[in-house]
Amino acid sequence: MKFIKKHFLKNLILVTGTHTSGKSMISPIIASFQNVEILRKIYTLDQFAMLHHFKKIDLQSATFMAKHILDISYYEQLIGRNMNFRTEDETSVHQSKNPDYFAKRVDIKRGYDVVKKHDNKNTHMLLDTHDGLWFYNFWKSIGIKNLKIISIFRNPIDIVNSWINLSLGDAEKQELCQIPLLQNKKNIKPFYYYRYLNAKNKNKNDIAIDMVAECFVNDLKSYEKIKNKKNIYRIEFNNFAENTDVIIKNLNNFLKLKKTKFTNNIKLKERLPRIVEKDEREKKLTKIKNLVSKNKYTKLLELETLFNDHKRKI
Repeated sequence: MKFIKKHFLKNLILVTGTHTSGKSMISPIIASFQNVEILRKIYTLDQFAMLHHFKKIDLQSATFMAKHILDISYYEQLIGRNMNFRTEDETSVHQSKNPDYFAKRVDIKRGYDVVKKHDNKNTHMLLDTHDGLWFYNFWKSIGIKNLKIISIFRNPIDIVNSWINLSLGDAEKQELCQIPLLQNKKNIKPFYYYRYLNAKNKNKNDIAIDMVAECFVNDLKSYEKIKNKKNIYRIEFNNFAENTDVIIKNLNNFLKLKKTKFTNNIKLKERLPRIVEKDEREKKLTKIKNLVSKNKYTKLLELETLFNDHKRKI
């Protein structure tokens, strides 16, 4: 015997990348497209994906729970239950393309007819997740009929700079830390540091580079291993920032969804397109060099070489 879930969610757009890779810049644009819902963040799904990867939960159990969570989250969004009205949140009704349209849902009649109505409208759920390509087998195994993955990657220098600014090298000290933590004996660190959990290195900025390397390299390796990439669209952060209209057109074709009258408003709100100053990265690199050990600085430069090689292939 096994537990099963016949899920009714048919269209899912997964926006994924490492922490601070640019998901929050791209997601609002996609949410402005025709028939796309407000962005959702469901950290429980990230944790199921991670637990399965590290063999702490079997795939059948992980995907069984994921189907339930996705279905109920989608349905509740369609009937206006558990919606976010915090003004500044990415997932807020107030940040959506049409706040009045979504706010009125709190008064509609619940039931499966709501789902059928949105099936006919070709409605797409939009979900933000971390490291979706690293954990690609988990997402693929859920079996959603029309799963489209928007995968964002970014220069590791920019990512490391952000992680240092956010003190993710010692994130275990943060009360609101949402990155799963690993413990071995008395050592506790974010799971990205699993290879070095018992290392004696106490420099939190060195640790940030090791963690970025872990998720960055796994992202690249996983992408290269995927044979059929028809459901994946890969975006480099700076390319989207500077060539926004070209990428939007490509996304429209990839998703088979049109942009709307709201798309330009979202572009303005997100300051797109924008010029990426070339000297900014050099400033970040100089700052990082002064904060980390020599061997970790060299490791970061090697990551950037991997990034540039990968970017040429896309």
